[in-house]
Amino acid sequence: MARKQLNAPAQRKSSLAGASVQGDGGASESPRNPQRGSRALMRELNVSLLIELVRSAGSISRAELARQSKLSAPTVGTIVDHLLERGILVEVAIAPSNGGRPPVLLSIDATAGYVIGIKLRGDGLTTVVCDLEAQIVASREFPVSLVGDSGEAMHAIVSEVRQILREARVPRSKVLGVGIGLSGVIDSTAGVCVSSHLLQWHNVELESTLRRLLRLPVWIDNDVNTLAVAEKWSGDARGARHFVTLSIGRGIGLGIVIDRSLYRGAYGSSGEFGHIIVEPAGPTCECGRSGCLEAMVGEDSMRRQVGERLGHEVSRDELISLVKSGDLVACDVVASAGRTLGLSVANVLTLLNPELLIICGEGTELGPTFLDPIIRSVREETFASLGLKVEVKIQSWGDEAWAVGAATLVLRESFSLPGSDTRSLAIWHRIGI
Repeated sequence: MARKQLNAPAQRKSSLAGASVQGDGGASESPRNPQRGSRALMRELNVSLLIELVRSAGSISRAELARQSKLSAPTVGTIVDHLLERGILVEVAIAPSNGGRPPVLLSIDATAGYVIGIKLRGDGLTTVVCDLEAQIVASREFPVSLVGDSGEAMHAIVSEVRQILREARVPRSKVLGVGIGLSGVIDSTAGVCVSSHLLQWHNVELESTLRRLLRLPVWIDNDVNTLAVAEKWSGDARGARHFVTLSIGRGIGLGIVIDRSLYRGAYGSSGEFGHIIVEPAGPTCECGRSGCLEAMVGEDSMRRQVGERLGHEVSRDELISLVKSGDLVACDVVASAGRTLGLSVANVLTLLNPELLIICGEGTELGPTFLDPIIRSVREETFASLGLKVEVKIQSWGDEAWAVGAATLVLRESFSLPGSDTRSLAIWHRIGI
């Protein structure tokens, strides 16, 4: 995944006790006075705007910040000086001069803060620490059975967060928060895992419990949604308004972004693409129904079909090896699954009409045998040749990508627009930074 916005304001605002907003004169503003509160909020919006312009540009001069933001040079100068003093911005270079004093370029200091991302699986968790550019500075794998045992997951998360911070030598005062991605229906507003067939969890209050145990802000979301957030924040979808992230592997899911905003649906279950029924008389899915797309073309289904035809059980690694070596049976099963999946994806593209389709997940390791039929169906089966206009990008895959996606949840919140009150988790408010 390329590193380097959901631009929409965050769906939910948390508060950090003790944080205050500083006016241009340096005095703490009180929301009890509407005029003072209005000025404070305006300044917060200006700070947010300038930080986002610096982040998007990579490096930029004060003069260019003033031009793009349409703020006065003195206002920009005051805010920039404050952010330099806080260590959020740094002066990185001197740009060529067109006459007069050469401009100094500003960038976000990637080490000003750190975020933790965690991907929960049935057989363990992956934990990463990332800097403000979503670059991994430390990573850990911890194998443990989490199926049916949310208490074990809580214990493992707390233990792994403590351990990885020690290994990364990152002080807790610089940690902006923890993001967690997991499969299932997630109420991200309440921080609750409503249901997860993979983990066999129901109504697990992850966020509030972990916030208390870790004493850090915590966000949770469906794991495929976290990939979509990461692509918008620092990946291939930075400039896209409407796009779909398709995750393929044991599970099949969609992350849907419409007009730059992540679409979760009314109850947090949008994107459960693997559980649309494509063959009512088909095999039983882990969700309990028959003929779900995931049960037809997911990794477990492909391994089962190849194993039945070869006369022995086939592991994931063996399936990949068979496909790469050109085994006729494996290639036939995998290509057929790709065609079936591609037709379903074409229907989604007909419905949503995105400009970009990003394909990612463990299933990409099956290579062209699996991916080419998907793309061919997208091109040929989407209504009115819309599939020819969709840009398709395949992400090279690594297991850490899930955890980096979860970490991006925290980055998005930390750089988001402030709320109407004077308390927020925006990075420029954070204690210790």
